[in-house]
Amino acid sequence: MGRKIFSRKIRQIKAGKIRLAPRWVDIKKFGIKRARNRRVAVNRRSWRRTKLKI
Repeated sequence: MGRKIFSRKIRQIKAGKIRLAPRWVDIKKFGIKRARNRRVAVNRRSWRRTKLKI
C-alpha cells in the first residue's frame, strides 16, 4: 500500500472517531444563548488500545 493511500485511511479513521457531544454539554459549557451555534466535539474513547485495524 502506498504512503498516500495509507495516510488517507489514517485520516478517515481519525475523522470517524470525532463525534459531537450531547446538547446538554454545549449548554453547560457555553450557556443557553451561546450554545445555539457552538458545538463541543469529543473523541470517542476506544476500549481496545491496540493497533488500528485498517
